[in-house]
Amino acid sequence: MRTFQKVEQLSLPEVRKLLKKAVGKPRVDLLNKLAALVVKSDRDLGEEISSEALEFAVGLGYCPGKAAALFGLGEAARIGEDYRAALENYASALELFTVSGDSIQQGRCFRRLGDVQFFINNLNLSLKHYLNALRIFEKTAEQNESSYAKLNLGHLMATIGNVFRESGDLEASLDYYRRCHSIYIREGFTVGIPGILYNTGNVFHSQGRMEDALNVYKHALKEAEASDDSYLVSLALNSLGSVYMTRDELDVAEDHFRRSMEIEEKLGRKRGILSVMVKLVELRRLQGSLDKALEHSERAEELACQLDDRKSNVSILKERALIYSSREEYEKAFETNLTFQRLREELLSEKRIRELDLLRIRYETEAKERKIELLRRERTIQRRMIAGALVGLAFAGISLALVYRNVRFRTRVNKELADAYSRVEKLSQADTLTGLANRRAMMKSLADEQARSSRTGRGFGLIMTDIDDFKQVNDRFGHACGDEILLQVAKCLENALRNQDIASRWGGEEFLLLLPETSLHSAVKVAEKTRALIANTPFIWNNISINLTMTFGVSTGGGIPVDDAVQLADTALYQGKHSCKNSVNFQPPVT
Repeated sequence: MRTFQKVEQLSLPEVRKLLKKAVGKPRVDLLNKLAALVVKSDRDLGEEISSEALEFAVGLGYCPGKAAALFGLGEAARIGEDYRAALENYASALELFTVSGDSIQQGRCFRRLGDVQFFINNLNLSLKHYLNALRIFEKTAEQNESSYAKLNLGHLMATIGNVFRESGDLEASLDYYRRCHSIYIREGFTVGIPGILYNTGNVFHSQGRMEDALNVYKHALKEAEASDDSYLVSLALNSLGSVYMTRDELDVAEDHFRRSMEIEEKLGRKRGILSVMVKLVELRRLQGSLDKALEHSERAEELACQLDDRKSNVSILKERALIYSSREEYEKAFETNLTFQRLREELLSEKRIRELDLLRIRYETEAKERKIELLRRERTIQRRMIAGALVGLAFAGISLALVYRNVRFRTRVNKELADAYSRVEKLSQADTLTGLANRRAMMKSLADEQARSSRTGRGFGLIMTDIDDFKQVNDRFGHACGDEILLQVAKCLENALRNQDIASRWGGEEFLLLLPETSLHSAVKVAEKTRALIANTPFIWNNISINLTMTFGVSTGGGIPVDDAVQLADTALYQGKHSCKNSVNFQPPVT
């Protein structure tokens, strides 16, 4: 009789051949294996086979077979984008695998639960499930040098990197992708390398490093085409189209989007179709086809609502506001932009970002604690050696040496742990490029300032500012120049502020300044002084002097919710960008 583990190694023809004569538990195992082999290409057939396996397993009282069948049903539901059913089936499978003590299958369930939560943009739970899976596979890899467990560690590094990319922590994302790439190389998993290349390209894209992104995407596309991976080919084409669109190579971008859409429609992937449609909205706007762009945005919004994809809705609303503005329908543009801002803030709330950080810190802390436990065991061995050495004075020198080594050991471990905490703390507070406070740090400062304002009754000033036509700098001089300009602008902003004021990089070339105990009139004066400083400062790159301007939006907080105060500053900035750049605009609070 074949065991479940042996069945896992069978090919599709072997499974079909053995099924003809199989009965009882072996038949259940073979059905589950067959479902796993066919579900990616035919999810309906995979679901049908898993249902048959589940029926047989229940009749036999075969717990492992039932758990595997539920997992198979989860796979079919996930591929069919029925995420509610997928979560229910994976959770049921996890419960049964836990009862049977199958840790590897528990790890697989946790990973898939994380995948589904990621698809529905629930990053908190996604990361929690991924870290649960990571602990399981780490333990398995340590205990028996399992290649399968090590490979799953690589997969999880990639998925965790995806979570941090979506949360905006690009440096953490890139770090996890590098770890994944190293594991894939060590384990010889060449088929996974194109995917991790694509993910790395996404980080470069988000960081504005377009040349790097272009090269990595091209490499990923070439590898995906060589391995006949239609899914990854479509993703690479879509992303390449985005890069070409930022370079104003609109015809080339349109060709890539068209090829990507053809693949997605052939695969029947609604989420992939939506992704391309969102890009086409922007492309049509840039081409000046505003009516067609608006039509695309309405179709994309309808599909996004069907899929409950709020992230795509944010992108659609942003583009629609720009379309209305280009059509000089300013009232519609303003209302759409307000809706866009509210939804964006929901997705980037301080609570979600802080929870992500806490989960990551908890995992890294536990890893350190495991290391400390190993060192404690080593110290126990050393104590026994010392006790033996103390039997005779002849061994006094050895005892002293071991004691000294033990003290050094403990000191080093404590220092490593303190350094790790320090690195994590810095990572969660500072923007990696400019050194300014990052978004999450500023949100904490805003909450603190709001609390102080509630106690003292004194409000605070907020200034949202954005570099005018920054894209032209990147296009003309390259993204290395853009990074240097951002660094120099950050220094100018800090120089224009008082010691108690806080400057943060809010995102891209956008900055938010917090001025404690400052009135609207005073905040406007600070903004005007800063605007003049930027306009009169020559920014140097490779001995080339570059002139910049910035537009400012000013508001005050304290008497209204923090989110409303930030929204008012952003609205003032938006109005300035669309009326008169290199200006200071303000929105008084509405109480």
